[in-house]
Amino acid sequence: MSPARPPQRVAAVDALRALALLPVVAVNWVGYPSLPAGGPMSPPSPADSLFAQVLSWALHALIAGKGITLLAFLFGYSQGLSQSRGAEALVKRRRRLGKMLVLGLLHGTLLYMGDILTIYAVAGSILAIWGGHTMARLRVRLRVLVALDLAVIALTVVLSTVALDQEAAVPLTASADWVTWTARNGANFLVTTFFFVLLGLPGPLFLMTTGLMAARLRLFSHPRWDGALARWSRRWWWPALALNLVFTTALWPGLSTGDGAAASRFAIFYLYPTMLLLSAAVPAVVLRLKRDERLLGWLAPLGRHTLTLYLLSSVVSFLLFSGFGLGWMPGTVTVAALALAYWVGGLVVARGLGARRLPLERWLSS
Repeated sequence: MSPARPPQRVAAVDALRALALLPVVAVNWVGYPSLPAGGPMSPPSPADSLFAQVLSWALHALIAGKGITLLAFLFGYSQGLSQSRGAEALVKRRRRLGKMLVLGLLHGTLLYMGDILTIYAVAGSILAIWGGHTMARLRVRLRVLVALDLAVIALTVVLSTVALDQEAAVPLTASADWVTWTARNGANFLVTTFFFVLLGLPGPLFLMTTGLMAARLRLFSHPRWDGALARWSRRWWWPALALNLVFTTALWPGLSTGDGAAASRFAIFYLYPTMLLLSAAVPAVVLRLKRDERLLGWLAPLGRHTLTLYLLSSVVSFLLFSGFGLGWMPGTVTVAALALAYWVGGLVVARGLGARRLPLERWLSS
């Protein structure tokens, strides 16, 4: 029996996508000074500010990784919402993914080496092939992806202990002409993307596959799941929150000073506490959105324009923080406040657009 086909647009999914944009922008902007050698976050600045220390700790514990993880899951969920099947639908989906790949390569090379569109396009191409699989086959795929991801983690842990004698990378905030800056940014983007595609695809592909399966079950739209979602959220919210807080606190002495070993351990493992926390928080948010139409009405419009706003955020960070731009390096509190202001501005603009779509969204869906 084929799975029930849910409607192509679920307002709660758009709202979740809007919420996911905030941590993506915040992490990209706050972590900008650490690129290309570090990341995803920078140590607190100024280091002697208690407010900056507390805010940076909170960003590491509650914000870092949450946006990209949720967006990967929602990417798969959106694929599952599509009612189109067959060879023609697959061709159209691949055409969209090809456009996304082009955008990602241009974005990563010219603006921001931390681009996520390229990885999503590559992983999405695999997901498009899996779109017609039964739920049983998808469950097998999930087990394989988990095994591969654990193997990659083990390899990464081993490699992180190997001392490499290499020159320190030039920060993207260092003053440079456009050609020099673009060459540095583009080279770092291509190298990191190559190795991520080579080794790191199981992670986002796992999230996309779980999203695809959730959409087939109509997890966020059918009322039969509301009780189960509420129970799961109540059961795991506090343990998941505690795990994220303990994980960050244990590494904080190193993270707060920019220690490379602590940053490496954080980068290797932080997505796993993140996934557990999101598995508890997202159901609670979805249930709240179902009860609060006003909140849904504010968030959902932004979720239909996240591509443009994500790329525009990179333009802003390029102009403000890059060595070719102003080279401005404000403190953690200031950058976090700017990211929040940008996101709130996006809410207002998206609400004013109504049913109209911005050019990039129209082009990608054509």
